[in-house]
Amino acid sequence: MAAFYAEVCQLVVAADSGINSVADLAGKNVSIGDAGSGVEFNARQILEAYGLTTDDIKVQNLGFGDSADAVKDGKIDAFFCTAGAPTTAIMELATTKGIKVIDITGAEAEKLIADYPFYTSYVIPAGTYSGQDADVTTVAVKATYIVSNDMSEDLVYSLTKALFESKDAITAGHAKGAELDTTYAVEGVSVPFHPGAQKYFEEIGVL
Repeated sequence: MAAFYAEVCQLVVAADSGINSVADLAGKNVSIGDAGSGVEFNARQILEAYGLTTDDIKVQNLGFGDSADAVKDGKIDAFFCTAGAPTTAIMELATTKGIKVIDITGAEAEKLIADYPFYTSYVIPAGTYSGQDADVTTVAVKATYIVSNDMSEDLVYSLTKALFESKDAITAGHAKGAELDTTYAVEGVSVPFHPGAQKYFEEIGVL
């Protein structure tokens, strides 16, 4: 139906870890998210862009909260987190321990985006997390609303229209509502739009 907002690929390390690049993860204890999760797939693809595989790291499969706790306790060196920024688990970790979010940029990011076009470049603004003094450039995937082919064109048209024409009300309930944007909703989406959604986007001129 539509893409909503950026799910940001965030590689988090302790500030004193000595890790400054994805390439530095070789030999480290790294959480790549829950087994079979989207985070794990993102982590594997990002490692691949840097010439690494999970065989090159000591893999941990932990959720965001457990990963943050493990970094705080010194049990792991780094963790991947794919979520809207700021992410609560990272915010809470940053209040108790100095952290860094690692840049994913340059030739490696270009390779990643070329190999997997559903990634886009994304900047996490300075100050998003406690102690983050500079912008961090990384990559993101899009949180996407998927609907069944069996849903009627009229219903999906109405849902799509209501979503974007209720932006203010949604934003009042959740900050991510502010990121709703019809141009962003259609750019880089790698699956076909439902005819109802396509009708709405064509009507407003973004498709």
